[in-house]
Amino acid sequence: MARRSWHYLSLVVAVLCCHPSTLVFGQDHVGTGFKACKARIDAILSGNLTWHGISNETISQYQYFDDIRGMNPEYARKFRNNFTTLTTPGCKVICGDPLDWYWQSDVSLTLGIVSNWILPILALLAALPYDSLHGRMAKEPVHQSRVLKTLGALNNWIGSPQTALTATLFNIHQMRKCLRETVEFGSGQVSGGFKEEKMNAYYVLSCLGQFQLPRLEDRFLETLTYGLFRPLVALNQGEPATGDVRAQDWTKQLLEEMAFQLRMLRRRGVYPAFLSIFLFCVAYTVSVILAFALNVGERTTAHAMAFGILLSWLPLLVLFAIIDRNPVSADRSRKLIARWLWNVDAVLEWEESQARETPLITPHWWTQQRENDDVLRAFDHFIGEFSGQGRKISYHGLAYAVVQSAYDGPGIGRRMRSTNEIATEALRRLQAHRPMPWWILAFTSLTIVWLEIGMAIMISYNTPTVGIACRSGSYIIYGILSSLTWFFQLLPPCKRPGVKTKVLCHAFNLLSTITLMIIIFAAFSGVFNNCLCKGGFSGYMDFENAEFYRDKAHFDVSNWWITSAVVGALPMLLSLACIAVVPPRLLPNLKPLWKANEHQNRTTSMEADTIWLI
Repeated sequence: MARRSWHYLSLVVAVLCCHPSTLVFGQDHVGTGFKACKARIDAILSGNLTWHGISNETISQYQYFDDIRGMNPEYARKFRNNFTTLTTPGCKVICGDPLDWYWQSDVSLTLGIVSNWILPILALLAALPYDSLHGRMAKEPVHQSRVLKTLGALNNWIGSPQTALTATLFNIHQMRKCLRETVEFGSGQVSGGFKEEKMNAYYVLSCLGQFQLPRLEDRFLETLTYGLFRPLVALNQGEPATGDVRAQDWTKQLLEEMAFQLRMLRRRGVYPAFLSIFLFCVAYTVSVILAFALNVGERTTAHAMAFGILLSWLPLLVLFAIIDRNPVSADRSRKLIARWLWNVDAVLEWEESQARETPLITPHWWTQQRENDDVLRAFDHFIGEFSGQGRKISYHGLAYAVVQSAYDGPGIGRRMRSTNEIATEALRRLQAHRPMPWWILAFTSLTIVWLEIGMAIMISYNTPTVGIACRSGSYIIYGILSSLTWFFQLLPPCKRPGVKTKVLCHAFNLLSTITLMIIIFAAFSGVFNNCLCKGGFSGYMDFENAEFYRDKAHFDVSNWWITSAVVGALPMLLSLACIAVVPPRLLPNLKPLWKANEHQNRTTSMEADTIWLI
């Protein structure tokens, strides 16, 4: 019992420390060490060889005689004794526990895997929306350097793709909600650039919604809604201007300039990234063709296809990250937003002072010196780091809450609330439970990722030796570790997680990322070609070739392969469909939100202060 427990423990350690998947062109890659071992066993069984004291009379202690999962029952009943199998300890004794590296036994195999899988994967990883990698500022702590932030974002993307997909899809949903507000009730109702002002307001809102908000206070939300909707409230449904006209003009000018600056900072040149997605889809197609047209039953081709299916969520993550355009320089955007809010607050203070006996003559515009002298008034502490698209675990629902709070109800007869009422209602929504669309997209993301992981497990599990081994076991470990952060985000405290929760999620993601890196390394190394990994939890290994396994009279692996390949290809087909449909349809539809021209004429007479743009 102790030896069996130690065997299972050793297997778990092997799964955590190494993994394979490969693409081979033609023959079954068993490895020179195991081929020599098979010849040795045949010679011992025939009585022509005694090896290290092992003869045809004593070799039975190293053989496996129990049932073989996946074997045709009729063949097992008649010819089970002809199917040579060794126990895992027996493999170590008779075969010497060889480890066949692909680059030693067949270097073309390693090169084929690298060119067909590793390079497309690296191209997709390079297409992810990284932030600018300028040098660390002098006042910035080391842990806040841009390099470490980039590595942290990559760790979250590949360490928990379920969480990253949830954040990205929900932000695209918020962008669509913002876009709908700009076109649904604006046409033909109000003159004077009403639709353009809505475009500016909701675009700034959609950008700000991807930043962390460490502190949700009335002052922040009241200032934000005042800056976004002060020009719109006065124009709603053709009502005459309310309040001071200068305040309305100043907020309009500030909002227009803020929207223009954010549009100029948006990520551009996104279409070439679709080529990386297309190349990955081609690699997947090649793998399926090789697996079914040439090598049904062949081990390494099966695990190469499983490896590709395991990572088939990556094209979708890159695709939706492209659609969800984030700023090239998040730090610059954050600074501009904070300064814009300062000036909006100055206009709000100025307008409120007009009813007093000693009104302010001009707004208290932002300058660097005034911000240094009045730190409490600065808005930097309200706006945290850029964390959109799953860079950090947290709920980003500011845009959704504000959009849902802007009007007193649905339909054409609705009326826009005052800016204070919008702020109050938005705060209530942010403090309440997450909306139903977020939950739907969260479980959709989990389903997409686990669909791929499950199909990869199915292929590796049912490719002889049938059972959980290093390949399928490593997929299971990656699936579990990558899902832990996703499950954590469902908990109410993780809506706005604390430091301990963030550290815990980063640790889970790091373990998941390390597991995936091991899987990728093993895909072209053959590190799992050893007795322990070949036997797995089944406790035995065999030596048959591809021709034997593709014969349905012996095994019926093709049914499992076909099911896994078809189901696993669904997200891939979705990626291809999105490449064909999304760019020509969704991107142009969303384009009015972020469209900008360096030479466009904005406000001709800028009365609001512009020093904040330095």
